[in-house]
Amino acid sequence: MSARVRRIARRAGALGVLTVCLSSCGLLPKPHSAQSHPLPRPKAAAPAVLIIITNPNSPSAMRETASLLAASARSGEKVVLLDDHTGTTLATSTAPSPPTVQVPASPAPLAQHPTSFQKARYASAVSQYKATVKQAEVTLRQRQQTEFRTWAMRTVASAQTSLTRQHDQGANIGASLGAAAADLSSLRQVGIGNATSAVIAIVGTAESPALPAPVPPAGLQGSTVVVNDFPSSSAAEAAWQASLLQAGARRVMLLTRATGNQLAPLVRQALDATITDTLTNVLFRLGQYKLSPAALPELHRLLRQLTVQYPNATATIIGYTDDLPTPGGNLRLSQLRAQAVAQWLITHGVASYRLQTFGYGAADPVAPNTASGQPLNRRVDVIIDPTFS
Repeated sequence: MSARVRRIARRAGALGVLTVCLSSCGLLPKPHSAQSHPLPRPKAAAPAVLIIITNPNSPSAMRETASLLAASARSGEKVVLLDDHTGTTLATSTAPSPPTVQVPASPAPLAQHPTSFQKARYASAVSQYKATVKQAEVTLRQRQQTEFRTWAMRTVASAQTSLTRQHDQGANIGASLGAAAADLSSLRQVGIGNATSAVIAIVGTAESPALPAPVPPAGLQGSTVVVNDFPSSSAAEAAWQASLLQAGARRVMLLTRATGNQLAPLVRQALDATITDTLTNVLFRLGQYKLSPAALPELHRLLRQLTVQYPNATATIIGYTDDLPTPGGNLRLSQLRAQAVAQWLITHGVASYRLQTFGYGAADPVAPNTASGQPLNRRVDVIIDPTFS
């Protein structure tokens, strides 16, 4: 054995002894499993029912149906599609469960009496782990949205192939609502859906502008009824409202062409029994999270909701960014934006325990990430849960 090899062997042996000593003295962290594990799935929501009355022979109505399904889906949601002319069931389906995403194991806990170097290294590992988990949460949501879109397209395709009417005798919304009421009754008998999480959505009414107010049988059982593309007529609106409320609906929302873009948000809110408020004027400059004076009117409106209308409700504040890179990353910037709104509310009297903040980075854009659309994506959404009021 050469002298050089002997010197290397002696050094290796010495290092081995030193490592054993440090480990036995508790100066190095104990070994920790490096195996990854699934990120915990989101908390399951209460069972909900969405019944959509639509026209399977209308391409525009079916596109609207698919869009609504994908945008309002929640795991475990029971969906029933009904023919708007006959009330015949076109398709039934259940929204898919949340997917899973693997994350690395958390850092090993520090040994007793750690050194300052070990504390610093541990803090760095924890910070990196939290950032990894946060990114995994965003990935999980994006993957779930993709699965919801695929599920919606498959459900609508099934509805389109299940029935083709030979004679278009005109929509019969009353009969369709009767079928919806029967479906709600059957589902509730097996424990699916309740008075606050059942929604009946009627789409495609723009193609039948002279529809009279329906006369459904009593039995809408406290559900929310949302009608899209409703003809703008105060007399017709009053007649529809009176008829549906008399049939047992808890809430009736008639959306005209001008408010048609609110269909999916309103259906989501009704399914969740929550109120989602996109603070359209609480926008931010590129890479910034400071609240501007233009945001004050909407912040005061939000403050009134949380102090007067729903004084005990909880609120989830979600920050977003555009897709442009920023120092520190878009996830951190979106979190800071959410925290800025939360801090303003706390300063003005809302208890901090009622608020939680999240940052989702560039996920869920409300506009194309172009020069004109990016400012709209630098926003904050607030989800108010009034069930605690």
